[in-house]
Amino acid sequence: MAMYSVIAGDGNAYGPVDEAGLTQWAREGRVSAATQLRCEPGGQIVQAATLPFLAPILSAPPVAAVPVYAQVVPANSPQAALHQLTSFSAGLAVLLQYVTFGIFPLIWFGLMQDKMPRLRHDDPSAGKHIGFLFIPFFNLYWMFFAYCRLCDRIAEQRQLRGMDPANVKGLAIAACIVSLIPYVNFLVGTLILWPIFIGVLQSRINELVYATQQQAA
Repeated sequence: MAMYSVIAGDGNAYGPVDEAGLTQWAREGRVSAATQLRCEPGGQIVQAATLPFLAPILSAPPVAAVPVYAQVVPANSPQAALHQLTSFSAGLAVLLQYVTFGIFPLIWFGLMQDKMPRLRHDDPSAGKHIGFLFIPFFNLYWMFFAYCRLCDRIAEQRQLRGMDPANVKGLAIAACIVSLIPYVNFLVGTLILWPIFIGVLQSRINELVYATQQQAA
């Protein structure tokens, strides 16, 4: 079966997907007539407009694209493996945890919710992840849900690439529990558990980003 990878303007390749997946991308406006595609097997580079099954779609008025993170996609679909996560120094992330009193990782990791496909209806957006953590009392529940779901989503992205999921949800739960205990929340949570969780999670993300780049090369 022929497979196709989309070569983006930054040189990264996204895919591969089969004809059905590529056709859907064209209908959503994510593939234009001038989009370059790498065909597998063989590695031949062609323009999307030269493929007969895409020509009728690309000549029609484009349909506004819906970001992957804004819609629920099946776990076994090509879109499920599309993410926009980027690497970042784990050591610097830990340092910024101390310097910003926890604000940097709250925002940094919260934004990642919008950089991965939604596989469930209750996968939170970045706005919910960050905003709900500032709601008094409700945030005591929300921090468990938000960070555990973030860990699950990252583990799923790793599995989709044949990697060990290396889910650190247990560490997230431990950090959240300690955050509920007065005095201990600062001495153990802020100074020890949260920095460990942040460093380990960022390392897992960096591994995922590297694996994604290697597979796209």
